[in-house]
Amino acid sequence: MKINNHLDKLQDDLMKQLNELEEIENSKMCQLMSSLEKKEKEIEESQNSLLNIKKHATDLQMFLSIKQIEEDVYSKEKKLQALAEGKEQHTLSYQINTSIQNIISDIRSFGEVRIESKPCDIVLSKKKTRQAQLMVPIVPTKSIENIKLTIHKTIDTQGNTIYGCCILQDDRLVFTYYFDKRIKIFSNAGSTDFEVQMPCRPFDIVYISEDNLLAVSSGGSEKHKCITIIDIKTKQIKKTISLDSFVDGIALKDNRLIYSERDKGILMINIDDESINDIVREAMPSACYTATFRDNVYHTNSDTHTVFCYNLQGELQWTFHNESVLMMPFGIDVDSEGNLFVVGCLSNNVIVISLDGQRHREILTKSDGLSAPVSLHYSGPTNQLLVANFDNKKAFLFNFI
Repeated sequence: MKINNHLDKLQDDLMKQLNELEEIENSKMCQLMSSLEKKEKEIEESQNSLLNIKKHATDLQMFLSIKQIEEDVYSKEKKLQALAEGKEQHTLSYQINTSIQNIISDIRSFGEVRIESKPCDIVLSKKKTRQAQLMVPIVPTKSIENIKLTIHKTIDTQGNTIYGCCILQDDRLVFTYYFDKRIKIFSNAGSTDFEVQMPCRPFDIVYISEDNLLAVSSGGSEKHKCITIIDIKTKQIKKTISLDSFVDGIALKDNRLIYSERDKGILMINIDDESINDIVREAMPSACYTATFRDNVYHTNSDTHTVFCYNLQGELQWTFHNESVLMMPFGIDVDSEGNLFVVGCLSNNVIVISLDGQRHREILTKSDGLSAPVSLHYSGPTNQLLVANFDNKKAFLFNFI
């Protein structure tokens, strides 16, 4: 209804402007016609006077009268010339607003229809239930002040240039090897389970537990700008989703992937029908990682040492920038309570940022083995944090305590 009213108002304003301009030009044309008619009458009078002089006047009278008529004609000619020179040819035209021209290409939908579930305010309580509740200990929320980590194990990744990592539901670990064009899956014991040779240089990776699939972005691969879907059960590439630009960070929301496409922004794609929705419409830097929690989308910008938080409508919620604690942020992930973990490649650390972006704390440093770390992954089922260094063949699995 608001859109219809707005379009009606735009139409009314345009018609009002058209009518006003038409009235102004009509008034000018009427004035011009009146002046021309007056001059036409004066010319007719001069012509009649000239005929009368030829019929009845003497030669001397004719000579004197013609001199007077010549002066009158010259005066009127000058006025007509001035009248002609002072007028321009006016053309009424309509210049369309470029925003309207682009409406078909820019506006792909009116929006997104969603069902939001919220806790019900009605609580039914029974006596036995209340007694049982007294016996259940209250589990404190994981605020950033309470977060503590301890090393679970160190992994020999057997390779360098690792941009992405994740933990599978059976505790196996996965890493991407950018220049080797392969991904490798390690068993829980640390040995190589299997690897998949990739047609592109694999950048980031995310695990789709519902279908037991891996989604891999192609980073800066020139020939293959895509997202590759790998079936873990068959250990084969299931499908390739071709895209228009370089694809870096990738995250999972329901059955859709949220990814960073350098020339376009932050987008969301349905894995099944490959339909795409825009979230943030602005060019992204290279090596921009993404994460999501509820209706929030996060991304890192290593060029400006900044973390951004948007909602699903692309509206900026907050930014985090503090070079004294975080430099060159890359990998990013979120736990079940909205605490945001960010790896700093140049600062050799991992920090945690609160849900509202107002508080932060350093939780891992160089003393924990971090050396140019680039990727990390939080596993909710195991409550563990996986952090991979870029080029010294080491990754670390930490437990939350």
